[in-house]
Order: sequence, then C-alpha cells, then structure tokens
Amino acid sequence: MSEVLDYIDDYFTGAMAPEERTVFEKRCETDQAFAQEVAFYITARSVIREELHSNKQQDFKHLKVPRPRMRALYRYVAAAAAILLLVMAGWWFSQRTDTPQKLAAGYIQEHLLQISTTMSPGADSLQTGISAYNKGDYPLAEQIFQALLGNEQLKPDALKYLGIVYLVTKRYDLAIDRFSQLTALPLYANPGPFYKALALLKRGAPNDVQQAKELLLEVKNKQLPGYKYATDWLNKI
Repeated sequence: MSEVLDYIDDYFTGAMAPEERTVFEKRCETDQAFAQEVAFYITARSVIREELHSNKQQDFKHLKVPRPRMRALYRYVAAAAAILLLVMAGWWFSQRTDTPQKLAAGYIQEHLLQISTTMSPGADSLQTGISAYNKGDYPLAEQIFQALLGNEQLKPDALKYLGIVYLVTKRYDLAIDRFSQLTALPLYANPGPFYKALALLKRGAPNDVQQAKELLLEVKNKQLPGYKYATDWLNKI
C-alpha cells in the first residue's frame, strides 16, 4: 500500500517523467483498483486542505506547516482535481452505449456475422462464398468473392460481400476501399454508402466519424439501404 501511495505521490509532486505520467493517467482509466487508490489519495489530500483552511494563523503555527508547503498543497489539490476528472471521464466514456464504434460493432454483431442466401441469377458461386463465410472460413470466402469481381453481373454483390469479409476481420482500410467501389456503381438502391459509413465508424481514425456522418446523411435523405439505422445513428454521434 505504501509503495502505491508513494507512486501516486510522485505524480502529484511532479517527480514523474512525462512518459511515466502518461502511463499513470492511462492506468487510472483502465485499472479500477488503482483508480480507487488514487481516489483515496485525493480524499486524504482534501481532508488536509480543509483542515488547513479551517484554522487561521495560530493553527498554522501549531501544525508547523511552512507557507511554501501550502503552495505545494495547492498544486496537489489542482493535480488531484485533474486526475479525478480524468478518471471520471474514462469511466463515463466506458459506460456509454452509443459511441460510434459501439454502434457499428453492435450492427456487425447482429446483422453481419451470418449472411442470408441470395437468389440472384448465376448466384451459385456467390452462394459458395456465403456458405464459407457463414462457417467462419473467411480466407476461402475472400478468395471466392475476389474471383467474382471480374463478373460484371455479380460484381456488386461480390464487392459487398468482400467488403463485409474485410470488415468483420478488422481490415478496415480494405473494407472501405471495396465499399467505395460499390458506392460508385450506378445501382438503384446502393448499399455502399451505408456499409462504408459502418466501416469508417468502426475504424475510428481522425475525420472518420465526420465522413461517416456525411454518408449516413446521404443514406437518410435518399432512403438507401440502412436508412433507418442512419437516421437513428445521426441522433447519437
């Protein structure tokens, strides 16, 4: 316990290097037990601060707390407030159920782990790929859908399913590329924009959410496949 408190004290006294401070702050977000130790430290410091504030000059003499120490105490309190805010923010973020990545992950979990069969003309090869996908044989499914890209009649479905393979195997750049190609095709009800938005939300790189919102707005306005989800998500992200 003493070692932990000494470690926490090093953070508030500025004894840590910048890299160590980063590790400390990250640990506050991910280690609940450690966060409780930090909270205990903060509480103890707050009690000391209140005690010092409640006593005037004569009480300071009894406590024998030099004025320079007060300045250090204020630094502790300021740092404590900052780290407590960090801990609370991390907890709040982890409890949210409507973050962009969680929305995308929920959709994938519910709708894309199994693909329904297709009745399209010449769909035997597609069905073989779908069967491989539904069995979790993603490498085989990828090979089949990739081979079907040369078939103009099956290309839209091949692009969609190949993009889904990349999406569930977390190869988001490739998924986005395939869904972009699908979006560019002159289809009446093109699912490309919705799937591309889904992949962008799941990847979560800088500007991805903004790009996804623009695509979702297009899906909503044109009532493309996925527009009900697009309408709901636009109110949450």
